[in-house]
Amino acid sequence: MSMRLRDYFDHLFSSEVRWSGAVAEIADEPVALAEVLLLFRIVLADGVVHPSQLSAFERVCQRQFGVKPEEMDQLHALLDSRQGELSEPEAFALIRSLDSAERRGLLGNMVRIANANAELAASEEKLLLRMAELFGLEPGDFDIQAEKEDAMADGAEKTPSLTGWVRDLLGRHSSINQVAHDPALTAELLLLVRMSFADKSVNPAEADAFAAICTKMLGLDADELGKILHYINDFGYETTNQQAAAMLAGLSEARKREILNHLAIVAKADGAIDDRERRLLEATAQRLGFAL
Repeated sequence: MSMRLRDYFDHLFSSEVRWSGAVAEIADEPVALAEVLLLFRIVLADGVVHPSQLSAFERVCQRQFGVKPEEMDQLHALLDSRQGELSEPEAFALIRSLDSAERRGLLGNMVRIANANAELAASEEKLLLRMAELFGLEPGDFDIQAEKEDAMADGAEKTPSLTGWVRDLLGRHSSINQVAHDPALTAELLLLVRMSFADKSVNPAEADAFAAICTKMLGLDADELGKILHYINDFGYETTNQQAAAMLAGLSEARKREILNHLAIVAKADGAIDDRERRLLEATAQRLGFAL
């Protein structure tokens, strides 16, 4: 991070978001923003953010829109912003303004992202076929198998089949068990809950932000959020914020920055930054080794 951390927080808390670089160009171009939103929709199609699909999405954005690796956090912030809340009908209307070759190219990139997980889920294939129809294309206009081979050649991470993943999830690794067996994830969730309550109240916007982080960014099951909150409440009864931050000390710098961004999203959700929220964020940043 080139700017001082305090300046970075001031940027995050600014009521007027100023995008930069390729992200600013996407934000200023409605069709480009619609393309990126629909590309990211594929990442979320089966309800889980697989690292291989997220990496494929970022590669597509880098190749197609010139988004640099250091701008990816900013791109995700754009997608989570009010500006990124483009309705599906509006997005599809904008995409239909592209010529057929551009629409086929967009659909091809969607297939590449879906196939980055090595096995196409039924929900993903259904979504791709629906996209093709809404784009005014025929299913024969794109080749799923060819795109899959291209994706693997492009360096996409090969992961276990979705069927195997689901069996494992239902058997031993439900979201609640995932949290219970991952101290760092538990600590992050505890800090997110503490951030939600920092101003002594949890409004709907903060609750929605917390749920979105849990499901879209951390890949947890939305149906289990109630159980997860009960677990976090039990875990956090005698756990201080300092102890929670200490559990995150061994993470990579990139992961620590991601956690700080998650905390900032919750703090900003209601549009008013409380002094206690800022103090918690700055204290956590210092405990994670960042200088203010």
